[in-house]
Amino acid sequence: MVKENRILDKELRQEVTKEQCHEIMDYLMVHFTDKKDYHYNYYFDTKNNNLTKKDFTLRLRTIVKDNDISYHLTLKIPTIDKDTYLEYNERLDERDMRLLAYNNKLPDGEIKELTSIHGDDVHLVNMIKVTRTIALYQDMKIFFDRISHRGQTHYELGTRIDQSKGVSSKASTDKFIGLLKKFNITYEQAERRSIRYR
Repeated sequence: MVKENRILDKELRQEVTKEQCHEIMDYLMVHFTDKKDYHYNYYFDTKNNNLTKKDFTLRLRTIVKDNDISYHLTLKIPTIDKDTYLEYNERLDERDMRLLAYNNKLPDGEIKELTSIHGDDVHLVNMIKVTRTIALYQDMKIFFDRISHRGQTHYELGTRIDQSKGVSSKASTDKFIGLLKKFNITYEQAERRSIRYR
């Protein structure tokens, strides 16, 4: 079972300290809840790291939210606009998720058919666990992520701008930067996780 869709997505992400993260969460009246919303991100690349070299990301995500578990495969392809990607998304069943996570076998679907990108020969390069909380700031969804990687904990906050829906990228970016300024944080786009967590 593969359900497919595409979006044009811009993601703004700011790395913060634990203290900064909790200060902004307190301001927006949210907190982390380990049992409510967390996910595992599995990152894949070719043997020659061709995806990373071309700024592509191939990610398998297992999302555990309340009592529901879902599996999502995403291929991100860079566009001419900074930090904006054309995303190919497929929702998988558990069997296809396990075949990819443990056997490097891409499921049938649009992403697998893009062999000019990955050659149908990918392997797992890393996995991280992310605990996520979402808050509303004005009319914008802000996500707070606590990232576990090789015994270390990292914190990020960010927002996604779905440009497929005609949302103003500049207005949303200004709003996000404005939130950071309230806490004396200068916006600096965090390095992509597929590169940073290796």
